[in-house]
Amino acid sequence: MNLARLCSPRVELLGPESVVFDASGLSRVLGTPRDIAREVQRLAIERGVRARIVMAPTTTAAWLIAQAKPAAITVVEGNAGKVAEALALLPVAVLLTVPGLADLAKDVRRQRVPRGRNFRAAPSPMRTSNAGFVRVEAEILTTFERWGVRTLGEVAALSRAELRARFGDIGARLHEASLGEDRLPLTPGAEPRRFVERLLLDWPIEGLEPLSFVVARLCESLSKQLEDADRGAVAVTTRLALVSKAGFERTLHLPAPMRDARVLRTLIHLDLEAHPPTGVTDDTTGLATSGVEAVEIEVEVSPGRIVQGALFVRTVPTPESLATLVARLGALMGGDRVGAPSLADTHDERSNFTQIPLNPHRESTNPQRESTNPQRECTNPQRESTNPQRKRLNLGFRRLRLPPALRKPEAKVAAGPWRSSGRWWRRDGSAWDRDTWDLETASGELLRVSRNRRSKNWELEGVYD
Repeated sequence: MNLARLCSPRVELLGPESVVFDASGLSRVLGTPRDIAREVQRLAIERGVRARIVMAPTTTAAWLIAQAKPAAITVVEGNAGKVAEALALLPVAVLLTVPGLADLAKDVRRQRVPRGRNFRAAPSPMRTSNAGFVRVEAEILTTFERWGVRTLGEVAALSRAELRARFGDIGARLHEASLGEDRLPLTPGAEPRRFVERLLLDWPIEGLEPLSFVVARLCESLSKQLEDADRGAVAVTTRLALVSKAGFERTLHLPAPMRDARVLRTLIHLDLEAHPPTGVTDDTTGLATSGVEAVEIEVEVSPGRIVQGALFVRTVPTPESLATLVARLGALMGGDRVGAPSLADTHDERSNFTQIPLNPHRESTNPQRESTNPQRECTNPQRESTNPQRKRLNLGFRRLRLPPALRKPEAKVAAGPWRSSGRWWRRDGSAWDRDTWDLETASGELLRVSRNRRSKNWELEGVYD
């Protein structure tokens, strides 16, 4: 939809992945219809969108060709005769994809035409059944197959009045579509509302604190608009225009829809403090010394969040307070040091987890997989040792994030080695090949050490507590 609006203001959505737009005024700017199609294809490639582009005089013709032909670009030029010629070889099944047929099936008369006793009445229009439009599609295809009609050109050769008598208003619409005729003009959809506030300053601002007052004013206005529209912000984009004619833009993705002005202002303030505008910065203010002359804030929205508390559920922090806490921690420790742990797809014990952005609303694991079998939890008293001298050791292992180097250890008791290796095919230094031991020193310490098989160096993996 956004790609089509870059080409024309008259855009109509025909499906979840199909749009049509009016390109009649682009010929003065871009040239021929084929040039227009190539420009649209270039825009689609730049945005990573795979699209089939059809330029035709009517919406129906463009829709049918796009549904039947896999070509990236198709151009149909000329009058109604050229359009019918381009559609003539398409299969008849593509007619059933024309938008609006399901609505026509609902409007078909369902009452039977009363039949006289002394004369034979004409057949009544096709009646819909409880099976819906699927039943209508099957009946139409069966009838066309019995008539020997295979292409749209053969449907166009039939009489429109006879198709109306046989199938009702749907038959007339199918005949119109086989010739590429539109029943209704293009109905442009309303452009989605943008929630954006911009303020052009009389004097440039060169500090973060004065700028925060401007941001607070814009956030209050946006919060009022979001509340009136029952929407919540899921992403906030801050744009600054500097006196040096340079632009600066930052986008924050929020963990949940929110519209609290104070929270939005705090998040933007912390983000600007952690990522000041590019250029010469002042150590005290953290902003560019050239100053800011315009501020613009735009938010992407989603439906408002409905929260209902539960009586037996523990209270958790709100998304607003949690997002503010994460932003403050990121400004204090660094954005790359705040997140949630996640298991990594590796056999390396040192790097078996990684860090991902914190999202408390991420779907949890399957509770059925988390549930345990109570029969497996029960211990067997016959298998438990009755020897009082045998004690169970409950040890905790404290792994060192950065294993320090050490000399070859002298152990009283040692278990190992356990060899592990991997990523030998990588050249980024992430490969490992080492032997690991668990040992007890003469002083009674329980350690885990490893030996790099390539460098022959010893390292301390961790300590048992």
